[in-house]
Amino acid sequence: MKYGIITDIHNNVIALRAVLKRLGQMGCDRIICCGDIIGIGPYPEETVQETAGIPGLMSVRGNHEGYLLEGMPTEYPNDEDMSYGEMDHHRWEHALLSEESISFLWRMPKRIDFTDAGLDVSVMHSCMDRNGRFTGSKKNPTESDLSVMFADVDSDIILYGHDHARNICKSDKLYINVGSLGCPSRDRNIARAGVLTIENGNAGIETIDVIYHVDEVIHQIDVLHYPEADIIKKIFYGL
Repeated sequence: MKYGIITDIHNNVIALRAVLKRLGQMGCDRIICCGDIIGIGPYPEETVQETAGIPGLMSVRGNHEGYLLEGMPTEYPNDEDMSYGEMDHHRWEHALLSEESISFLWRMPKRIDFTDAGLDVSVMHSCMDRNGRFTGSKKNPTESDLSVMFADVDSDIILYGHDHARNICKSDKLYINVGSLGCPSRDRNIARAGVLTIENGNAGIETIDVIYHVDEVIHQIDVLHYPEADIIKKIFYGL
């Protein structure tokens, strides 16, 4: 089986469409999303609808879906270190989502486990505590960090996201974070993804970088100028 792996789309439907086209050309049988479909970018409703339309999609919730479905801070300081501006941003995007899109996001679990060709695969946005709360993750994790982060996950392959930087690590397990699809940062016009191939008890990962029209996304951010737009352009789009 060939699995197209995506994560951290973050309301960037332009990048998503470019990646889905490439994954289709590469003959992927199914698409796996490691969460954070929403948040940050300018196309909340369009992005959820595009994602929901992917045939046979396997997707988990990220922390940004959690802010919508499970609640978010209302005061600062808070455990999420979320500023009042960030709270305003999330309220802005949540108000643009249709009931259909919210229902789709509700149906996504926080973790998916499956077996292919004798290999056990776990999909999650990031490491979680026993209550399903995202906690304990590290940026640019080492092999040692990953073994601690996912110590309770007894699978051969672990697919995750959250840290927008790409990170592939092979030890006793294969840890795969293909990098953020929708937040290019300094890469500017690159949408990241990957293709996981499992056959005959073996697994291989090919990372892919897809060039897309990021200027179209930046223009829409400028037109809407929603809460935290300037900070978002600086941090997540490298401007």
